[in-house]
Amino acid sequence: MLLDETDRKILSLLKEDSRMQFAEIGKKVNLSAPAVHARVKKMEAAKIIQGYSIVIDPVAVNSGLCAFVRIAINKGTSSGLAKDLKKFKQIEECHGVAGEDCVMVKLRVGSTLELSKLIDQIRGIDNVERTLTVVVLETHFERGLQPA
Repeated sequence: MLLDETDRKILSLLKEDSRMQFAEIGKKVNLSAPAVHARVKKMEAAKIIQGYSIVIDPVAVNSGLCAFVRIAINKGTSSGLAKDLKKFKQIEECHGVAGEDCVMVKLRVGSTLELSKLIDQIRGIDNVERTLTVVVLETHFERGLQPA
């Protein structure tokens, strides 16, 4: 599915507020609510829109410490390791990467002690050779993918 400028505007508005009413979006893009609804359904069917979510304040749920961990493996694949890492609810993102290491994860925990324990658990996975952790001191912004 090729996106036109109106589709991109609809995506931007939904990215800003996924609960925005179709009628309100329609006013901003000069379409009727049913026309907006039809476009959104097409984008969902084409997997351009893959879901809707909420944003949770990490501090409010005792997960204010953010870190990135690079993981090198000595056998197996990054997708195999990802299956093992998926069980840790503290891991927000997991990526297979090129370079010295095979996998990079973004995680959130409540304290440095909790971070240390989680890294020990990750290192305890059979095919993990080593880890390198970078602790985030300050997040300037997080925004996810923006429609061009």
